Amino acid sequence: MEWEKAIRKEGNTFEIPETWLFPYYYEVLTALFRIENALRVFVFSILKNELKEKWSSLSIKSDESVDGTIESIAKKRISQAKDFGYLGYFVNCPIMYLTTGELIHLITSERYWKYFCNYFLGSKAIMENKLNEIINVRNAIAHFRPIKQGDVELIKQNAAHALGAIESCILQLTNCQNVVPTNTAESWYKELRILGADGISLSLFFSENEEWVRIELKYHCPIVSKKVFEKRYVFYRLLTIISPAILAKYSPLRSQIIYLSEEIPYNRMQEGFDSDFFKNINIILSKKTIGEHHEEICSQIKELMADVVKETDLIKQDNLAKGEIVKAVDASASYEKVTEGGHWNFYTNTMVCDVEENSPSEFWGSGNFASMNFISDTHKYPWMPVDIAAKKSFW
Repeated sequence: MEWEKAIRKEGNTFEIPETWLFPYYYEVLTALFRIENALRVFVFSILKNELKEKWSSLSIKSDESVDGTIESIAKKRISQAKDFGYLGYFVNCPIMYLTTGELIHLITSERYWKYFCNYFLGSKAIMENKLNEIINVRNAIAHFRPIKQGDVELIKQNAAHALGAIESCILQLTNCQNVVPTNTAESWYKELRILGADGISLSLFFSENEEWVRIELKYHCPIVSKKVFEKRYVFYRLLTIISPAILAKYSPLRSQIIYLSEEIPYNRMQEGFDSDFFKNINIILSKKTIGEHHEEICSQIKELMADVVKETDLIKQDNLAKGEIVKAVDASASYEKVTEGGHWNFYTNTMVCDVEENSPSEFWGSGNFASMNFISDTHKYPWMPVDIAAKKSFW
């Protein structure tokens, strides 16, 4: 057997061998991959918001007509996947082990439709039919049966009709950028806005529709040691927060939120080869939840801040120590000369917490999940340890 490969050309285009399948097969596969994973993000987010820590105990029927829960069905499939653990990537969240059919049956069931109905712009019967048409094409591809070129347009049209409001929901959930007004009168805002600690600040943001709230904790990562070589290379030992550990240690907080992500802001070199290193922890939950449980949430964040300060002080005194939430890592910077001057490049990958096998489902890793067209062009999904496409360029 001789397997020909696609050849990359200039401008990120490819030359496809004549013996490969027609391009519309790849277009269908791309659309189905994105639709199924967008449904998973949506279903998880809604169930986590509505049912809190009980979301994975929801009773469903599998494609094999076996009654179980999301967790029990996923556990069986995870075990089967581990038999071939050398293939692909391990994904930890149970929702990732439900099929498109199981997701749609869950959404449209009489028992659970009440959680999802507000995110569909049509009756349950019509939406279910459009989603089932997508499943039909999906099953043909999954079992390597031929499909029509028109099936591509059917999938796109049905996705636009059935998933348009879902995409808007995901965009709101992942794009909480509006500062909560300082004259907000609700108790949760008054209690949270005053929180802070040495080296940690707290900011509050709304989604555009004010349905979702983002609590941003900005940790000023202390530099505990620094070495400079030839005024071009700088090696730092600094402290950072272990983001998934927050969810493991503060379970009452974990139960109330939808997800937690992290972000490493851009660095600038300062005098004396110093730099302000920061790590942002983003905690997303619904306005309804924070309104009903603000006392518990406020208490948990206070405790978190106090523990971070305590562990930071400990490791500053002994940088070989490690806390439950704070640890020391190495970072570096190098100066790159160009024709007119030069610039500093910072290497801070050690500050990033990857999504791992034991990561909680509420940990979505690092990076920006907000895309105006989440279903059709996002380059990154929660729970996945790698990007699935190139990040879309706007220039």
